[in-house]
Amino acid sequence: MDSNLERGGGPSSGSSRVRDIDILFRESDRLYYEVSRGCGLSLAAYWTLVSVVTQGSATQAQIADDMAMSRQTVNSAVKSLEKRGYVRLDPTDDGRHAKMVTLTDCGRAFCDDNVNPAVEAEERAFASLPEEDRAEFVRLIHGYVDAIDLEMGRIIRSRETLSADSDDKGEREGREHG
Repeated sequence: MDSNLERGGGPSSGSSRVRDIDILFRESDRLYYEVSRGCGLSLAAYWTLVSVVTQGSATQAQIADDMAMSRQTVNSAVKSLEKRGYVRLDPTDDGRHAKMVTLTDCGRAFCDDNVNPAVEAEERAFASLPEEDRAEFVRLIHGYVDAIDLEMGRIIRSRETLSADSDDKGEREGREHG
């Protein structure tokens, strides 16, 4: 990692600080990617197991919400985990269409050896920060993610408006020439 980032140094412009945050998030992503690959899983399958381990069992929709993944990605991950014998799909108590993703005995053993140590390492790393820093960190990241969500939402809505305007223009031109 860049020594300027480690010390919190470097230029203080907003753009530079945003890049610093991007680098730190990508470094974190890389570490989880290495952990998932080290135990023979895709990143989506790894996060699916983390969600099931921490929740006990969960529907695919709950996993998608919990891990900020698309439902299609979770569905693919669950299928691969089911094929390996790590999870099974059980009917929900309310009899609805959704099924609960639950660890099998084989899946529990796999998680004990591969997923739980990583989750525990993450918890130890976070606990190594002073309590007030942990609370502030969570507050700041939450605020930052909310702000990114708002700004990216504006871009998405703007693109949707441009696309709709373009579609309307194409339809008008088609009618004029047809």
